[in-house]
Amino acid sequence: MSAHWCPPCRHFTPLLAAAYEAHKHYLDEGGGGGGGDATTNTEDDSVGEIEVIFVSFDSVKSEYDNYRNTMPWLSVPFANLHRLQIKDTLSKQYSIGGIPALIIIDGNSGKLVSMNGRGLYSDYFKGDYPSTSSSWGCILS
Repeated sequence: MSAHWCPPCRHFTPLLAAAYEAHKHYLDEGGGGGGGDATTNTEDDSVGEIEVIFVSFDSVKSEYDNYRNTMPWLSVPFANLHRLQIKDTLSKQYSIGGIPALIIIDGNSGKLVSMNGRGLYSDYFKGDYPSTSSSWGCILS
């Protein structure tokens, strides 16, 4: 969860995008667990596919559009009639008190992996993007 008007969000988004793109590139080059979901760790501690879904706290469509254009992942469309309900439901379900918020959920089971994805990101990614697979593995294990 994030918003264009939020300076910490605008700082964090490019960092997450770089790690996301590096991991996608790693998989495209034949690395990783041969597909799977975000929680599939193989013996070499590589991680398969991961996905990020942007849920916006923006209230102005042009700000949403400008911010969304900086992201390489999926998002809940601004025009979606249920966007505010989705945002409110997720905020309550995961007790989101501020943004940016990065919630990690197992794509197969729907179980919560971490409510502190942003903190875990800061702990495991040190700008060394060639090692993103092992960093994602640490975060998701």
